[in-house]
Amino acid sequence: MRNHKGSRRITVGGVEYRWRATGDDGYISIGIWPANDNGPFIVGNLRYHETWIDNGDGSRSSAGNQIVITNRIIRRIIEHAIAVHGYDPLVRGKVLSLRPLDDIIQWGDAVHRTFEEIR
Repeated sequence: MRNHKGSRRITVGGVEYRWRATGDDGYISIGIWPANDNGPFIVGNLRYHETWIDNGDGSRSSAGNQIVITNRIIRRIIEHAIAVHGYDPLVRGKVLSLRPLDDIIQWGDAVHRTFEEIR
């Protein structure tokens, strides 16, 4: 059974899913699974898409303003998995690894959060 602690809920196409997004080095890891624990686990990742500033010495620093994973983004990932990969949440199967989702999922309208808001 998958650990539901700390996960969020979303219903897509009449199926309830659980999901979790965790920060990692350079990207956000995303895991999605049917709440009934029957269907395959969906995994993928997105970059932070943060704002970078030029330090004037040839280097750059992150100024924050990172994307926030919300139900809107998760819904798009699930719909993509169903439409393109034939994902069926009611049938047991292997993990569906979608890998980087930046060029697959529309994220341009994602919520952004600054470093100050994250702290």
